[in-house]
Amino acid sequence: MKNNSNKSNVGHTIFKPTGVRHEFPKVDLVKQQVTCTVLYKEETYMTVIVDLKNDTVQVQGDVEALGNLSMDKDSFIDMFKYWAKVFIDNGISNPSDYFDEIIKNQS
Repeated sequence: MKNNSNKSNVGHTIFKPTGVRHEFPKVDLVKQQVTCTVLYKEETYMTVIVDLKNDTVQVQGDVEALGNLSMDKDSFIDMFKYWAKVFIDNGISNPSDYFDEIIKNQS
């Protein structure tokens, strides 16, 4: 007997903001360090300092209390390491201006 189910792969996803956000409050191009934060309702849950020159990551705090509202700790750290490299490699000292410029150029 052959299972001939032709299920559709078509669907949709609804993205709903959770209020959890991440920021890059400090980029030091000379020291090659980027400070990153995870915030929810104006409270900082986790601060990560990515030091590309010394290949280290310092983590203070945790996102566990945010539960399903956010990514897990390792996912945030991976994302922060990626963006730190982008900022340092491209001489971006103000990520907010960088992202604003990208958004402006898309319209």
